[in-house]
Amino acid sequence: MKINELKIGSFLAMIILGVSSIIQIFYTPYYIDYLGVRDYGINSLVQSIMGYMSMLNLGLGNAMLRYTIKYRNTGKNDEEKYLNGMFLIIFLCLMVIGMILGALVYIKMPIFFKNNFTNMELLKTRKIFIIMCVNLLLSFPMGVFSTAITSREKFIFQRGIKLFIIILSPIIGIFLMKNGYGLVEVTISTVVLSIGNMIFDFFYSIKLGFKISFSKFDFKILKEIGIYSFFIFLNVLIDQIYWGTDRIIIGKYKGVEEVAIYSIGSIFNTMYMGFASAISGVLAPRINKLVSEDKEADAYNLFLKVGKIQFLILALISSGFIFFGKEFIELWVGKKYFESYYIALWIMIPLTIPLIQSTGIVIMQAKNKHQFRSVVYFIIAVLNISMSIFLVKKIGGLGCAVATGISFIFGQIIIMNIYYHKILKMNMILFWKEILKLSIPVLIASIVGIFLNRYLVNVNYINFLIKILIYTIIYILITYIFRKRIQE
Repeated sequence: MKINELKIGSFLAMIILGVSSIIQIFYTPYYIDYLGVRDYGINSLVQSIMGYMSMLNLGLGNAMLRYTIKYRNTGKNDEEKYLNGMFLIIFLCLMVIGMILGALVYIKMPIFFKNNFTNMELLKTRKIFIIMCVNLLLSFPMGVFSTAITSREKFIFQRGIKLFIIILSPIIGIFLMKNGYGLVEVTISTVVLSIGNMIFDFFYSIKLGFKISFSKFDFKILKEIGIYSFFIFLNVLIDQIYWGTDRIIIGKYKGVEEVAIYSIGSIFNTMYMGFASAISGVLAPRINKLVSEDKEADAYNLFLKVGKIQFLILALISSGFIFFGKEFIELWVGKKYFESYYIALWIMIPLTIPLIQSTGIVIMQAKNKHQFRSVVYFIIAVLNISMSIFLVKKIGGLGCAVATGISFIFGQIIIMNIYYHKILKMNMILFWKEILKLSIPVLIASIVGIFLNRYLVNVNYINFLIKILIYTIIYILITYIFRKRIQE
């Protein structure tokens, strides 16, 4: 049954990514046309601020998953109940702290953005912040029930509900916009659906046998969890610096329109990361189990297998974007957003390497050896902020993308591959030999991409679709022809 859950969960994850990507492609220009580029920029900016607020989670969600699986595998049912109660109390306390922090951000927001925001933009930004903040604060205690479902590998339910909400949300949004409602009402509708998802998680976790007890608060295990979670928290902080700070910096120094341009470029990288993490995210409980059973060789084989699959998918997407991305942006939102293409490329290309190794992060966390990565990423993330502030003043939003790309090369590619090989004893030489085998079809397909751009030069939907279709078919055929060499 668990195998079916994994397979179907992975399949649903890919469907979710595909559907959400398609919806985002069609919904974004509609959103900009009805609400305007400034409202789109405001929404993106507040989401970045919410990213920082969400760090109050402190990495405890990952810790709860790890220790819940550990207790269940060893038959410690009472300890699991106490653990659930302890985490619920902690998350309720974090929710209260979040309320205080949210109030401070709300008060200070006009001071921070006053130079490049109009009074109307500030007013709307604060309204959207309050709405999103309510949703975030509720997610802290309700996350306990979501984690309980994940720990039992019940992915079909979780993915199914998520898919339903992803489809329903833009339908409601379009209905509201067509009937004259604005950004505030559209945001409220999204939050209502999110809260509905939390309620479903609560009742389903109870059905699965979720039990809780507040009779024992184990400070010894809390200390152990705190040490483990601290470095998870650093990872979350680093990710937020990479993906959220840029828009805040751009908003402060350039205004909401520049934020919108950068956000359009970020859409592609968000989808790109989603395709890579769909499989590794579903495998997190399985990897934790393998490590807890001292089956590290099996965990590495899983890392290698997943990395190869991720590379094949990401190589198709990234090479296709290199050849046809600029044309797509022109057809999608117009020539004035061409800068979004270069923003996406500066992040997408160096991001490919850490994405195909994303399962390695899960292995590190399961082995409780993620501390080094956290420290290295934190140092490079701080340098990334400094570079971003300097470059955004010089070349606008593109400067933030350049700084992020350079940070990836030094931290997530060079240093981490050495760490995987030397410290975790993961054979990265073998890993890269396998990836190089997969690179042959990519190089051959790239010749086809150059050829298509040379002879189909008129920018229209028909030519664009023909290029995409031919390129994808050729890529798949070449990969199939080389399959024996790839599988060696």
